[in-house]
Amino acid sequence: MKMALIAILFGLAACGLDNTPPAANPPPMESALIIGSAESPDPVLTRVMALEKSGVVKDVAVQESFPVQIRLRAPRKVIDELNQIPRVGGIH
Repeated sequence: MKMALIAILFGLAACGLDNTPPAANPPPMESALIIGSAESPDPVLTRVMALEKSGVVKDVAVQESFPVQIRLRAPRKVIDELNQIPRVGGIH
């Protein structure tokens, strides 16, 4: 009985509090400067904020410029995704 209880506790601990398995090897974070769009609302800034809320993007700093310049840390795949968003006006 004790062994079954210990096995269950270890199983629950392995899944974490939200019952999702822990990430195997999270991708390395890279620093990047992302240029926004001249559109309103800015689709680049909107996507960055959603990614930050979900925890994919870290250390977001939005500079007051037009279009906005966004400094952040994220996996390379996410940085590439953000750079592929079509933009209107400004620096590309």
